[in-house]
Amino acid sequence: MQRGKSVSVRIQSTGVTQTRLPESQPPVAPRAPAARGFNTQDTFQADTTEIGRRARTTQAPQAARPAAPAAGSRAEPLTPETNTALQGRLSAMSPADRTHATEFLRQNVLNTPNADRATRTYLDLTAMQATRPDRLSRDTVETLTRAVAEPRGTGVAGQEGVMGPSQARDAARAVIGMTGRDFNTLQGALQNAGTRNGQPVPGADPQMERALTLKAVGARREELASPGLFDRIRNTFGDTTREMDDVARFAGQIAGSSRAELARTSTVIDPNGGAGALQQRFDDSCVPTAQQIARADADPIYARQLHGEPIHSLNASTAIGREQRTTLEANGGVARPRTGGTGPSLGVTDTAMRDILNSGVAPSNNHRYTTHTVADNPQSRQAALDRSDRLLRDGIDVPVAVLWNGGGGHALMLSDVRGQGANREYLVTDPMQGRTSWLRGSDIAAGNTNFGPGTGRLGFTFE
Repeated sequence: MQRGKSVSVRIQSTGVTQTRLPESQPPVAPRAPAARGFNTQDTFQADTTEIGRRARTTQAPQAARPAAPAAGSRAEPLTPETNTALQGRLSAMSPADRTHATEFLRQNVLNTPNADRATRTYLDLTAMQATRPDRLSRDTVETLTRAVAEPRGTGVAGQEGVMGPSQARDAARAVIGMTGRDFNTLQGALQNAGTRNGQPVPGADPQMERALTLKAVGARREELASPGLFDRIRNTFGDTTREMDDVARFAGQIAGSSRAELARTSTVIDPNGGAGALQQRFDDSCVPTAQQIARADADPIYARQLHGEPIHSLNASTAIGREQRTTLEANGGVARPRTGGTGPSLGVTDTAMRDILNSGVAPSNNHRYTTHTVADNPQSRQAALDRSDRLLRDGIDVPVAVLWNGGGGHALMLSDVRGQGANREYLVTDPMQGRTSWLRGSDIAAGNTNFGPGTGRLGFTFE
């Protein structure tokens, strides 16, 4: 295709071994738990190309690939490297601490689909805890570790926890660095999880409430750990920062909510692996929609805000639609509603897509995106997937742009990866259909891939 032309993607010219802990009894073999198969006991103690146009090929199929197998088939046990690091950490603990840690990991981590990610998180957080035990308590470390370990839901796309290792580290850094006033307010919010008016709420999930509250803290890491002048003045007069005000308000709003409700409103992908995800409201607003998807995955306060209206909708006049229009038009695009729209329509360039991600997502996931052009050969596509794996396993969404065989292109979101080597699968959310589904890595690397709205190849990754 001609570079620089106004097409929908406007391109500018330029097998794991079983883990054994250092005790006689081996841990439970990593497996996906049943709907409530993880530990639900609450033991928390508070401290004081133009990217946008639909494909010009054949009619869109109903799904990008056949229905995925059951969630349990994508469980990932510890890698040998993580196992070695864990045994070293446990061996250095006192007998009492080692007994507690071993029991915690067996009950809450090693029997989940995210055993390796959560164990790496535990190792990172306990190392941070050693530097500031007054701020990063054992209960906070365990809450964050469980947030990575326990699957969001039981659907085919729900294996990932409500946060990844990166978000857990961000939350811990914010807790360590925030002001004393903010810290005390946060502890109060965490202590009140699962209650309303001081009374426990039947069916509430205090662990998930605390996890999402801490994830919201991590999404505001920079502001909480380094308050601006106005917030420092507020602190002088005994007030919390504006960011902590937002977090405390959010914690109050979700207090007493069920796990299912918390899972539903803390993301805009479809954890059930179907057509219930966020949709683009304009013909060429897939990039603004991808931004919304990634930001919602990083910031549960923003995700809950989007759920103030139906996310799977083509209504261009709502808050979601207005935000997509504003982002699209501010970056050189032209917004034509998908329903009843007339006149021209135009997406954005790959450079604009990078800038949109860095202005709208990076402040929440603390990751700056760079553009990687993917050459049209299997080796380059595989290399792009290999690089993306590291981010996805750390909890960082990877936006991509595909180039259609018939011209133009489209932005999609990768939010998870499962499996190893040739058996890897990627969780892909398509803003056009509003569908979340698994795609085989080998199919993406081969090219001429059915991505859902059309057939094409991987053209750009934003890493």
